[in-house]
This record gives sequence, C-alpha cells and structure tokens, in this order.
Amino acid sequence: MAASIGQQLWKAREERGAELSDAERATKIRTKFLEAMEEDRWDDLPGPPYNRGFLASYAEFLGLDAQAVVEEYKETAEPAGHAEAVPPTVIQTGSLRRPRSLSPTALIIAGLVAVILLGVVIGVSLGGNGGTDHKKSQRQARANGPGHNSSTTTPATTTTTAGGSVSVELRATDLVWVCLVDERGRPDVNSETLTAGETRGPYDGSGFEATFGNGSIELSVDGQPAKVPQLGEPVSFRITPDGTHRLSPGGGPTCA
Repeated sequence: MAASIGQQLWKAREERGAELSDAERATKIRTKFLEAMEEDRWDDLPGPPYNRGFLASYAEFLGLDAQAVVEEYKETAEPAGHAEAVPPTVIQTGSLRRPRSLSPTALIIAGLVAVILLGVVIGVSLGGNGGTDHKKSQRQARANGPGHNSSTTTPATTTTTAGGSVSVELRATDLVWVCLVDERGRPDVNSETLTAGETRGPYDGSGFEATFGNGSIELSVDGQPAKVPQLGEPVSFRITPDGTHRLSPGGGPTCA
C-alpha cells in the first residue's frame, strides 16, 4: 500500500534527522500545522489554498518534489470541486469587490440625473457668485483709484489631486506562498511559492489584495516598506493609495 502524504513527509524528515522545531524555523510554518500534515489531519489546517502553500514549502525543505506532493494532495485529500467553488476574488468583509455592471436603462437615468445636477450647479454659480463677484470687483476698483489694475490683486491658484495609483513589490526572505490580485481580482502572482531572494513586481494599479502563507516576505508599497508580521500562518492585506491594511483571517484572496 502506497504511503500517504503525511507518511512521506514524516519519513523524509526522519531521514534528514530534522526535528519539527528545525522545520518550523526554516519554513516559518507552526509546529501544529507541520504535525497535522504529517498525520494527514487536513481539516486542522487553515484550508486547501493555504494547505497547498504549506505542503510546497515543507516538501522543498525536506528535499521532496514539491509540485508532485501538491498534485497528490489535490487528487487524494483536497475536497472535490473546491477550486471551482472559490471565485477569483473572495467576497468577504474588507476585501475588494468587483463593481456591479449597470443595465442600459439605469445608465440612461444616471446620465439624465447628472445633466440636471450639472445644470443646477452652473445656474447657481452664474446667478449667485458671478453677480456678487462682479460687484465686488467694481467696488475694489473704485477703492484702489484710477489706473490700478485689479486683475493683479487676486493670484491664480492651482489644485493638484493625487493620482489613484499604487505600486507594489515583493521580495521573499524565505520559502513563502504568495497570492497577489489586482482590484478586479486578476492574479499578478498566482499561487506561487517563492524562495529566499526571489522578487515579484513592481505592479502598478488602483488597488491590490495579497495573501502570504507566512511572514517571510518583504512588502514595498510605493517604494516604502510595509510591515508584515513574522507569523507561521497566512496573513492578508488590502493595498490602496490610501494605505496598507491587514485583513481578517480568511478575508484575503486565495488564487484558487
């Protein structure tokens, strides 16, 4: 009878003479999760998308074929149909949502409302501020006396609005599983396991969401480092021009 995935992991670790504590330090995966994998207790792990990342990291540490181990897990231990049941962007509180498309009728109504509001604003502006400003200018000209050019008394001002774009770059400090999606849920880093020193990006866009299998990652946002907690379990972030915010467990993308 062929050995289970957990038995393969345990045997490989015993042959290396490594303790679970050694594996935890190397992979940044908590001992309780390593034990669960070796004992084939998959329900005690965070979930299939994370399990694959953990398996790949642990298998590489043990010198096994990580891709083959993950494929065996998907075929023998992962719940059937799991990958198809998870949409590209996980719809949960705090995560980026894909905007709903409007029907043609709703678009026409919205356009008419916008035109009416624009007309009201223009009318108020011309009827109110325009007359008042003109009279104020006349009074100022009389007060300044003949020959004074009132146009030089009010300097022009320029308002600059911040661009709605943010840049994201990643650098692995150890084995780490990564899922990075843009504001539409499209993966830029699609469920990859990176090794120490590997980089991804920079990626530019109006917003991103990321999930890391552990804290072995350096995250740079607009060229500045963003703090990633050194955890041995998945951690997720939402990244926008307004800042970087940590999401609740299970609230980030899975790239499944």
